[in-house]
Amino acid sequence: ARQNDTRMVATAFHAVLGAFTGAGCAAFANGLRKLPAFSQPWTHAVAAGVGAAAFMYNADMEDSLRGDVEALRAARKAQNADYMSDVRAKRST
Repeated sequence: ARQNDTRMVATAFHAVLGAFTGAGCAAFANGLRKLPAFSQPWTHAVAAGVGAAAFMYNADMEDSLRGDVEALRAARKAQNADYMSDVRAKRST
């Protein structure tokens, strides 16, 4: 249960961070075009949504890759154990 709580907090954090990043990019783009920072508010809402989705996708991909790496490490550890048992068996004979 503790890991799920941490996962939810991390996902919420990524969503909020992505939303602020997207809205900030839209405000920055308006600044470059010499417009008021928050003109065309719908573009800020769209950019915030895209930023939140991108950051959440990144967090999900990171979790997926972490699971893949752990599975590969477990398989490699089992292969190494088999190899070392073979080496020990050959040494003892």
